[in-house]
Amino acid sequence: MASYAIVHAPVRKADERDFHLAENRALVCRVVAEATGRTVGVMLTVCPFGVSPRNYFTSDDGGGFRHAALSLEPNCCLNIELNAPEDTPETVSTLRQVLATWQAASGHSQRRAIVRDTCLGLIDLLKSLSQTPISPHLQDVGNIHAGSQSAPDNELQHVEDELAALLKRLRAIDAADGEKIISPSRFEKFLSGPTL
Repeated sequence: MASYAIVHAPVRKADERDFHLAENRALVCRVVAEATGRTVGVMLTVCPFGVSPRNYFTSDDGGGFRHAALSLEPNCCLNIELNAPEDTPETVSTLRQVLATWQAASGHSQRRAIVRDTCLGLIDLLKSLSQTPISPHLQDVGNIHAGSQSAPDNELQHVEDELAALLKRLRAIDAADGEKIISPSRFEKFLSGPTL
């Protein structure tokens, strides 16, 4: 089947999520025409561990998935070259699972962004503590970060509660320098943005 190109400019991404599903890393977003606010489609980048990422394009209903090549022009035009439809049953099944996970986690973007950004700040804070054991805390932060990107909308409150409990715990645990892991100075340096 011949490839064809569609051009939409300028466009923006909406409901962008980066999450793991089984052995795949997935980056999914809605592509929206800036001028009209109309959804152009959904872009999925799926990267099985150890394999190069593959781009796909579909509609919101996931009726079919086409291989896609993207290029961003200097004038902020997004060129999407749609190629052959994906017809491998296993790949289509994976793409449907990725799309379903993304659709279930497409609400509450601002709340999700706060959890994500707080987790990224915590990772930097924990890595700055060279004398303090941080592995268990990093694992907790990683799990919460993953939840912020893939938890269904009706489970996001649970993810926020987990983060609040972790923050409380880290405010009570001593670091090797005599301060708490989250001390006022470290909070100001690493977590001064919007937090829970």
